[in-house]
Amino acid sequence: MSIDASGNPEALRAHKEASQRQTRHELELALARLRNGNPKRVKKGVLISAASVAEEANVSRSTLYRFHDSILAEIRQLNEVTPKKKLQTKCGELAEIQSKAKEYREALIEARDEMTDWARQNYALAHRVQELEEQLRQREKTIADLQARLQEAGKVVALRTLVSAKVD
Repeated sequence: MSIDASGNPEALRAHKEASQRQTRHELELALARLRNGNPKRVKKGVLISAASVAEEANVSRSTLYRFHDSILAEIRQLNEVTPKKKLQTKCGELAEIQSKAKEYREALIEARDEMTDWARQNYALAHRVQELEEQLRQREKTIADLQARLQEAGKVVALRTLVSAKVD
């Protein structure tokens, strides 16, 4: 059942307005998808332009240019504002990264200084260990000498006892 609207200008106007509303709605949805990075018809990451919005909305570019100036104005504004926002964001990120890099450099310097201190302490302790080992060797030698002398003295005492026992 088709309705002939050729003789009814009111019906034509209503149809045209409904079609424009529907097209505007599709264009707005397409622009939102592109802005959010979730396109359905175009590649992800494509620049937001009249052509990409029209393709995403599945509308001809000429329709966009002829009947939807407000969408074009929004695309222009988005393209003007977006680079400024990105620049501000990147400048903020850069400052944050530079701050962290400075903190890491300071931590690295502290760690190097601490490692140098540990190396000095390690060297001093190693030297002290060598001194103590040398003292131990000398003391062990002295102890061995004294023990040898005691054993000789014990033999001498034992010999004297044997000699004195034989003499009696």
